[in-house]
Amino acid sequence: MENLQIKPGAVFISDAHDNANKRNFLKFLRNLRSAQTLPPQIFMLGDMFDFLANTTFVREFYAQYIEIINEISQKCEIYYFEGNHDFNLEAIFPHARVFANCAQPANFSFKGRQIQISHGDIFLPALTKFALLSLRNRAFLKFMDKIDCALNFKISKMILKSQENKILYKKAWNFKSYIEPKIHNYTAPIVIEGHYHQDEILEFEGVKYINLNSFAVSEKIYEVQNSQNFELFSKNLN
Repeated sequence: MENLQIKPGAVFISDAHDNANKRNFLKFLRNLRSAQTLPPQIFMLGDMFDFLANTTFVREFYAQYIEIINEISQKCEIYYFEGNHDFNLEAIFPHARVFANCAQPANFSFKGRQIQISHGDIFLPALTKFALLSLRNRAFLKFMDKIDCALNFKISKMILKSQENKILYKKAWNFKSYIEPKIHNYTAPIVIEGHYHQDEILEFEGVKYINLNSFAVSEKIYEVQNSQNFELFSKNLN
């Protein structure tokens, strides 16, 4: 089983949900491109876009983002964990390491400590999982892209429009109880997820669970500290 290394100084960012009304992630990418030095690794934990797949309209809609990520990914390591709003991205980001939903959680380590990372929409009920995997089917997306093109991209525009004013943060007061049933599916003592936008660290028996905030909500990134234990230091960029 492949076990990749997390380096001190690595940056984590999750759930930017960028669209026509939210361009915070684009600003972040532009700042990275103009920076004199880059972090050694950038972990993008999915849903960086409100909707991105290997289809005609959204590739053009997010062309600036794609260009910058492809440029940066030739200078530092980028790990992209596909979410439920962005999928089938290998062809879009050829120089990044893309983890499809079926390849999550991915195994990493930091100074001997095992860490598993996913977007967060895994270990779901069977019916929900089947529905999401069907939407990610390449043949289905190719077929729908042809229909979308014939309809002057009405489907893609409708999807993006429906996401513009979505509420991205609501405090989950029972969050630990919600996560607890699925935590046993992980095998590492440290688990990192996005998806839920809760910005919490939870302790279960033998497992430290880290949930990242939505970048769209707080413009927050997380940097790996150079310490013996794995620690994430959060930074608000707004």
